[in-house]
Amino acid sequence: MAKDQILEFHKQIVDLVKKYQFRDRNEMSAFGISVSQCYILETLHTYGDLTMNELAKKMYLSISTVTRVVEQLVRKRYVRREETPNDRRVRLITLTGAGRALYQKAWQKVFVSERTILENLPAANRKVVIDFLATLNRAVESWRYSCCKS
Repeated sequence: MAKDQILEFHKQIVDLVKKYQFRDRNEMSAFGISVSQCYILETLHTYGDLTMNELAKKMYLSISTVTRVVEQLVRKRYVRREETPNDRRVRLITLTGAGRALYQKAWQKVFVSERTILENLPAANRKVVIDFLATLNRAVESWRYSCCKS
């Protein structure tokens, strides 16, 4: 593989990630939460109640980082930590009604921007782009698995 191809791939990925990170940061700060907090709300909304280990895994973050972010959300009353019936040492993280409402409000704004992005693509290319992103996600997951196994 050519070095210039790797450099161009890197440039495109970095540019895309920065645009998304700053868009998300600006939109989420309007709701009084950080991007990390919003992603935790989204993850809980998508997957339901999760243990701290499960949540950290789905967020691709360390347990200590997720614990800190969850604590902020607990103080804001957007999530609850509950003991699991089988093991009182394990905490289940649950969205509260306020957390669910905030998620709906915040992500409604994000979905509008996602629609605008898709509308700026030719209709014939939208599925191709979505399929490519799914393929890219699988490739990154495969890389993460292989590089972090040892």
